[in-house]
Amino acid sequence: MKRSRSRTAAILRKELIHIRRDTRSLIIAVLMPVALLIIYGYGVSSDVRNIRMVVVDWCRTRESRALVSSFVQSGYFRIVGGTERYADAQRMLDLGTTRTVLVVPTTFARDLAKGNVTHVQFLVDGSDPTTANVAAGYAEAIVGRVATSAVRQSLARRGQPRPRGVPPIDVRVRVFYNEELRSTNFIIPGLIAIILAMTAALLTSGTIAGERERGTMEQLAASPIQSRELMLGKIGAYSLLAAADVVLVILVGTFWFGVPLRGSVLLLMVASGIFLMAALGLGLLFSARMATQQTALTAAVLSTMVPSILLSGFYFPIRSMPSVIQVLTTLIPARYFMVITRGVFLKGVGWRTLWPQIAMLALLAAVILAGAIRAFRRKL
Repeated sequence: MKRSRSRTAAILRKELIHIRRDTRSLIIAVLMPVALLIIYGYGVSSDVRNIRMVVVDWCRTRESRALVSSFVQSGYFRIVGGTERYADAQRMLDLGTTRTVLVVPTTFARDLAKGNVTHVQFLVDGSDPTTANVAAGYAEAIVGRVATSAVRQSLARRGQPRPRGVPPIDVRVRVFYNEELRSTNFIIPGLIAIILAMTAALLTSGTIAGERERGTMEQLAASPIQSRELMLGKIGAYSLLAAADVVLVILVGTFWFGVPLRGSVLLLMVASGIFLMAALGLGLLFSARMATQQTALTAAVLSTMVPSILLSGFYFPIRSMPSVIQVLTTLIPARYFMVITRGVFLKGVGWRTLWPQIAMLALLAAVILAGAIRAFRRKL
């Protein structure tokens, strides 16, 4: 037993020395997670803001100016120009100078004062359907809110009853877990799962294949070191690097992006450790089965990044996928870790709620590590 521990420790020291001398591994371990988190954190967002808008105000009253001001104050629209000619506004849409046009009719203020239905035209560039749909939804909400408020004030001043066109119910929506509806709060915890999966798999994907390319695999095979001891030594070394990555991405997510961490840090670290075992084992599995480092690295990227983004619930709800694809997602560790990170960060839930995901994650990690050890034994 002592000999086994000493041999494993020797492999661990060997790998740590190799990591220290391997610039590629250090860059992958330290710089890549932070760079990916910052790039995707800012680049991947479902929020649509600063939509360019041109105003055609034919009313030119206090009420019309208040309407335009409401668009600006919402933070979703940015006024880039104004014109009195409808044709000029359409030309700006054609040229891409603006994405939207707000047209306020001459009867806008008069209709509001009388409590009549007033019409405002909103033109949208539909070449980008996502932005167009979101912009139209924002515009409808802003116009409806301004019109309803103006009608109520006008009728209250004259002591008249509320007409049928004005909603009698004041609906107040309360949002849980992400009160500001910031997409960053939703995306960053998911990105942590994707980045850790890809980084950990990349770290170990070239280890065994690299031993073969350097010609040191024969020396290891001739030594008294068992395959289990060799695998544990390699995993132990890269686990230290991966653990540092966990701390790094959590700090960047909370302090740089301001994502709230409401749950247990201990729970998050334990779950991250289990998840890393699965990712590191997957990298070792490819490293043992692939002939070269390049093919092992390519396989590690494709098997972690693509499934983690598309099939883990990161951006597309799993329940909306076909039944066959839903079954396939049960084999992806990132699916369970995604639930854990978002639960700990946003909801503050604990072991009692997340134990099914942790159990499945541990099961997948055990299966992947067992497969990696078996594949390595065959190579020896």
